[in-house]
Amino acid sequence: MDLKTLERMTVIKLREEGLKIPELSGVRGMSKEDLIRALAKAHGIDLSTRLRGGSGKSELKKQIRDLKTKIAEAIQAKQSTEVKKLRRHVRRLKAETRHLAASKPAAAASPEPTAASPPAAT
Repeated sequence: MDLKTLERMTVIKLREEGLKIPELSGVRGMSKEDLIRALAKAHGIDLSTRLRGGSGKSELKKQIRDLKTKIAEAIQAKQSTEVKKLRRHVRRLKAETRHLAASKPAAAASPEPTAASPPAAT
């Protein structure tokens, strides 16, 4: 089993694989990301080569800028298939940056109770 197959597996399949490993506990409550990390650790797979989620937003934006210059060159060379392929890649990278941006503020924006708010009824 390698990293690529782990990332392509569904959560259900990952949970089945996780249940086969006796050292893992709480498999049913784990997210896909947690399952991939736990299974990779159990199988001794190196996550440093991971493409998805491994680079930051600034690195993705740098890749997008580079691709946009390639798109401009392909347009000048009238290579429509190459332009289409590059635009699809840019769209995928932009989606990844939106995903990264959405995941970070959600953790940081959790409202904390203030002194002015009434205590929670139990």
